[in-house]
Amino acid sequence: MKDKSIWEQVMALKTKDTRHQGVANTLTPDEIETIAATADFFGEDVRQIVWDLKVAKYRVFDWLAMAVHGRIESESAKKVFAYSFIKANGDIDKWIDDLRVTDYEANTKWEAIDLGE
Repeated sequence: MKDKSIWEQVMALKTKDTRHQGVANTLTPDEIETIAATADFFGEDVRQIVWDLKVAKYRVFDWLAMAVHGRIESESAKKVFAYSFIKANGDIDKWIDDLRVTDYEANTKWEAIDLGE
């Protein structure tokens, strides 16, 4: 799958998303806070992220695909989110757990992600 763009890799995992009801995500406030805190750590303004996930309730793969294409500005945050999501094979629970337990300041494998920008 390395020949595919990051956006294509994220979109290919949409069938793994078990955390939705219809077109809305079923993330808890605590899970949204985990995502927002990760983005904040990497310099992203979290207001849009919180609105996207809490109010608009975009499914995670869809939100992440939009983020990779510019919905969020921090390149580091985009790379961490994409790297972690692909590593979790699109499993939302594993992705949230990974964001909580992996020190992405020390583990910098995500820096190799090519967003194709």
